[in-house]
Amino acid sequence: MVTSSPFLRGGNLKDSLGTTFNGLLERVPASERAALKHAVEADGLARGIVYYDDDNQPRPTPILLRPRVLGGNQRHYLHRAARTLEHAHAKLLQLWQVSELAREILPLFDRERRWLAELARPGQRHEVFFGRFDASTDFGSPDWVKSTQFFEFNPLGAGGTYIVPTVDDIVLKHVVPVLRQHAPTLLLEPNDDPRRVLLEVLADQARALKLKRFNVALAQYKDLVGGVAEFEHNEAFLRSLGVACWHVDPRELRLADGEIFYGDVPIDVIYRDHEVNDLAQKEEAGDDLSAIKHALATGRCVSTLAGEFDHKSVFEIFTRPEFAEFFSAEERRVFQHHLPWTRTVRDGRTSGPDGESIELVPWARAHRERLVIKPNRAYGGAGILLGRDISERAFELALERGVAQPGEWVVQACTPIAEKDFPVIDRDGNLGLAEYFTVLGLFVSEQRLALLGRASQRKVVNVAQKGGIVSVLRLL
Repeated sequence: MVTSSPFLRGGNLKDSLGTTFNGLLERVPASERAALKHAVEADGLARGIVYYDDDNQPRPTPILLRPRVLGGNQRHYLHRAARTLEHAHAKLLQLWQVSELAREILPLFDRERRWLAELARPGQRHEVFFGRFDASTDFGSPDWVKSTQFFEFNPLGAGGTYIVPTVDDIVLKHVVPVLRQHAPTLLLEPNDDPRRVLLEVLADQARALKLKRFNVALAQYKDLVGGVAEFEHNEAFLRSLGVACWHVDPRELRLADGEIFYGDVPIDVIYRDHEVNDLAQKEEAGDDLSAIKHALATGRCVSTLAGEFDHKSVFEIFTRPEFAEFFSAEERRVFQHHLPWTRTVRDGRTSGPDGESIELVPWARAHRERLVIKPNRAYGGAGILLGRDISERAFELALERGVAQPGEWVVQACTPIAEKDFPVIDRDGNLGLAEYFTVLGLFVSEQRLALLGRASQRKVVNVAQKGGIVSVLRLL
């Protein structure tokens, strides 16, 4: 029997495709399911879908065996919302320079302040980013717009650029043909490749600067340990498109007569993987970082200097009424509908989630189960404490630590994360279902949207926290 198509109504999903996909897999003979599981695992390992642990040993990253799928209207809405947030983020450097309150909410190390004082040129530049928004949404829900919540923006060092297109290709190659045997109208395609998003951002910046050449450097330290290795793959991909591109260590760049060089090759635009704090530490240790400093000062580095504001407390700027005048009506609308209430942990009064005046620490203590405490600038899911999952005493200690370490911790409304059933297939092909928490990573440029799907049975969803990768595809 051929399954009818429940798929579209005006570009939005009509029903939960996840349930449909799981049902389709139940129709597949166990021997074929076992072969499918093996093929996906083997292809992922062969193509480098691995995570390097702290001992620099590769660990296979699980690839979940069904995709998440969105419709055209949903894709358009997410792209517009993320671009709106990106435009708002571009205002933060100027705001930080003129507002003492903003500097309190977005604290920087002394070395970062020195670099910004030296390199930032107010009014003479526009800010651009290549980063990743992390969000949760439930595409299959009638209230999917309301369910869409952004957790943070990673304006630097955004992982997933190689993983996304590779996992999409693996799922389209192995899984989707099996599903289409039972649902021939299931026509899926990938969303945009994050590397094409990056290329568009770099090219737009080169055009804005009126550069007459387009030699690109992807700058990441070559002695890093742990994480996901993507830069070599990305260099090869951009070269395959005819772009003159090199993976460089920022310490390998040199400045000569106002020009940036990698060896004897002139470099025009740089994508940087590192915060100013990292670079300034290397400079303090004696390394020559004059070339990348020149790139930052002249707008030839992506992300530009506003990328330093990777703080979770950015959402406090966006959700505090004191800063409303700095943002457009559209930006404020996105803040209201799609950002969790967020405050840096400190003694004193502020506005609560409903706009009421509250004494922050006592209020947070009384509403523990509705809140999460996060390190302001950490990544990889480290240090996150869900109030409902820890004791009153542990939460109290976390608040005390936050007060004692100004600017280092935030308290945030705990918004629901989409929970979905995913197929789990054993070596014999037996099929079961397991519930996973799922999140999205959004890479955006003016024209493109790329989507990274992650899932975990833990509420903190991150590959570094033993999560897996979910292909996010678009329904034709």
